[in-house]
Amino acid sequence: MIKSLTYTDLVTACYRTLLRREPENDDVVNRQAADIPTPEDVIRTFLESEEHQALCQDGPALINVAVNNLHDALDIDVEVPPETLGRMFERIKGEWKTLGETEPYWSVLTADQYHSARIQENLETFYASGQSNVTWMNNIARRNGVTLGKGQTCFELGCGVGRVTLPLSELFDHVTGFDISPGNLAEARAIINSRGNSNITLHQMAAIEDIHKAPRFDVLFTVIVLQHNPPPVQKYILEALLDKINPGGVAYFQLPTYIPGYAFSSKSYLEDSTRGMEMHAVPMKAILDVLDAKGFRVLEVIQDNFTGMPGSHSFFATKTR
Repeated sequence: MIKSLTYTDLVTACYRTLLRREPENDDVVNRQAADIPTPEDVIRTFLESEEHQALCQDGPALINVAVNNLHDALDIDVEVPPETLGRMFERIKGEWKTLGETEPYWSVLTADQYHSARIQENLETFYASGQSNVTWMNNIARRNGVTLGKGQTCFELGCGVGRVTLPLSELFDHVTGFDISPGNLAEARAIINSRGNSNITLHQMAAIEDIHKAPRFDVLFTVIVLQHNPPPVQKYILEALLDKINPGGVAYFQLPTYIPGYAFSSKSYLEDSTRGMEMHAVPMKAILDVLDAKGFRVLEVIQDNFTGMPGSHSFFATKTR
């Protein structure tokens, strides 16, 4: 017989699976079950809690619950006129100018130890973390019979302060990094120069059209970057970069395809004066349609933990035409 689950069942399950412990008492469970309005909100509350985030940082990352299966449609604008696209990009550029000037390292990895006040004592750990991203990409490539390395060029969108750029430059002949933030790029240039890596070229994206200035390359790498841009900007940039990949090349990128409770209206977005680090999703179908239209064969789509919420996916695809 199938048991009908209640909100208290869901709250208790979240304690056990996401926090790896029993709830303090029944009163805590009943209070949370009464105060949180929807199942998605229950799950998101636990996923975004400091306790869960600490577990994800200190041990193996937990697999996100696929709450996207609770919905049959996503109300997300992905197509806008060029003028609107430019206005969106200018807003994002302003936000990341501020972040790059005030919190360049925390803006890349939003953990307390990477705030400006503590970064010097944690700088080595911060830069060491970039290797894992390159290793993950290489593992996906190898299990799909794809070889990455010397003889190839790499393009990194959102190179930030050079955290992943440095290990990428050890793998590939040359790395071109684009970023929107002057402050982050200044930090990246400083660390690259201090380490003597001569096969890296960095550029600032001052306008959305600058993405078309990217050189042709063999491998696209971008993780925890596209997600900070509105859906139409994500799609536009991704389409432009896929065109730049040489035949037989590889696209490895991450973005959210679903965020609990998320919708996007271009009109409402531009009317909203709220500023700060943004998080946006593009429906999976829209991404798969772009890859198909640009001549890519999708080898893997992996649910990841990059956002700390359900719905983030990493894509690995090769260019067949």
